[in-house]
Amino acid sequence: MSRGPVGGVLVLGLGNDLMADDGFGSAVVAALTSGDLPDGVAAARAADVLALPSLWRGQMEVWLVDAVTAGGAPGTIHRFGHEELLALAPQTGSAHDLDLGAGLQWLRHALPRLAFVRFRLWGAEPARVAAEIGLSPAVAAAVQTVADEIRNEAERWWQGALPGSGPHAAGEPA
Repeated sequence: MSRGPVGGVLVLGLGNDLMADDGFGSAVVAALTSGDLPDGVAAARAADVLALPSLWRGQMEVWLVDAVTAGGAPGTIHRFGHEELLALAPQTGSAHDLDLGAGLQWLRHALPRLAFVRFRLWGAEPARVAAEIGLSPAVAAAVQTVADEIRNEAERWWQGALPGSGPHAAGEPA
């Protein structure tokens, strides 16, 4: 994992490489880290969002990458902004099976230092989530597209080209 300075971006690839398309987040992080990451960008892989506290180093932005089932065709890329992501309705009532939205809400409540973090999500619609290794062709085709988009967004973020972004944005916590 590369580590950017405090105030940067953490890209967190979520999922399980042993469950076919659930390994999408991990594959995107592998594509991102196969080259140089922009300054201030760190990337890591985790099974789920509850690993965030052990990986977070004070970055102002956490960008998540995961398989997302939203009713689209396999390989469809979904993007969720901060408010949209936090508003996702929980899919379960069990604390042992938190979905992404509920997990982020729980983390922000349990760890107040995460209250200032802005979240985003890139997801790909899975074709299959089953005990097998390797992405389906449709999801594999989305990996480089999302990696390139995240790299471009990170460069724009670091340069302050995105509204309220960059390490020197006014009013952002350091």
